[in-house]
Amino acid sequence: MTQPELDYSQRTFADAWFDEWRHTPTGREVTNKFIRIAVGLKRRGFEHFGAKAIFERIRWHVRIKAGPDADGIKANNNAVSRLARFAEERCPELQGFFRKRELRAS
Repeated sequence: MTQPELDYSQRTFADAWFDEWRHTPTGREVTNKFIRIAVGLKRRGFEHFGAKAIFERIRWHVRIKAGPDADGIKANNNAVSRLARFAEERCPELQGFFRKRELRAS
């Protein structure tokens, strides 16, 4: 699957932050888990599911596994909508799985 061409004149600070975060070890881990969970839900028969619910499940699991002294996932909640869009772009099976609003410029 080829990646869509990005129009960098339309990129926002939030887009740039998300792209940078996604390439960190935490970003890669969260992205992979997010897509895995979403695909599992889709295959179980869910037509739609909340991206925020999946993200918070990952955040909770990582924090519990790490223990009370750990910081947990360092990710802004604004990453969730971009994570959902990224998952749908990377995994055709997830097309339309998340209900999304238009992104606001930031």
